[in-house]
Amino acid sequence: MLIAALLFTFKTFAQENFQVKWSMDYTQAGVSSHANFTPANASLMGGANTYTLPNVYSPGDAIVAGYLTRPWPPSFSPARCMEFTFTANSFKYNISSISFRLRRSGEGARQIRVRSGMDNFAADLGSFTIVAPNQFNSYTIPVNFANLTDNTFSLRIFGSNPDSIYGTLWFDEIIINGQVLAIILPIELTYFKAKQNEKAMQLSWETIWEKNSKEFVIERSPDLKQFHAIGTVDASGETAGRTWYEYDDQNPIAGVSYYRLRMTDRDGSFALSKVIDANMQDDADFLQVQPILHLLKKLQFRGKISI
Repeated sequence: MLIAALLFTFKTFAQENFQVKWSMDYTQAGVSSHANFTPANASLMGGANTYTLPNVYSPGDAIVAGYLTRPWPPSFSPARCMEFTFTANSFKYNISSISFRLRRSGEGARQIRVRSGMDNFAADLGSFTIVAPNQFNSYTIPVNFANLTDNTFSLRIFGSNPDSIYGTLWFDEIIINGQVLAIILPIELTYFKAKQNEKAMQLSWETIWEKNSKEFVIERSPDLKQFHAIGTVDASGETAGRTWYEYDDQNPIAGVSYYRLRMTDRDGSFALSKVIDANMQDDADFLQVQPILHLLKKLQFRGKISI
């Protein structure tokens, strides 16, 4: 009975449903039913909400409220859309469906397209024509994105073909449904940090327990959208005490960049660390100013200037 109970507990934990939702109820913030996901605020891309009404939120038969937007282009434009994005923290996950509610005014956008960042927004997940104005229409798109490891998932809803630039489009209850695959490596990470060391970015982290760990893959991103592996560090495999690791990024990105660790087990499973940011400052300006300061001090010594 104890074994059966443990197996049941493992199966229940191994796959858990989640939902990330933007209700658009007087806010563009999103919420997640699972701690593995952190939604960003929904955003209108391709220009400001230039011709919108004084209040950009309206009940208008929405569930609490909907977000009003305009203008929309006469034909499809990949630049003009509403974007909904979340970041995943540690676990693999599936996405099984996407749903949302839309309403157009009498002059509002008629053509709707939905795309995802899985293929860099190249192909439609679904396309719709809003025939009846002044009422909300509900849409559901089944998808099968399985075993995702990307830190970020993005969804874009495009509108086009309005009768006027003053035609509005309401957004309401945008929901991404899926399952969390709770695959956790037996590694306990106490910290992960970065600091500049001359022209390199020095990354360091510490574990206090490891079992069957294989390696750490260091991944870097300039924008939190795409992460690329830049190096690996062998893990200790079996430890019950503190183990310290270090990796120097000898070709860091100038300015702000982002790092994470892909912690890989010997059986091929992995987990992702939290993402940290690092700021690589260029010391060229500091180096260039030193001869000037040296010259000024010599002139001051000779009594020709005072500084």
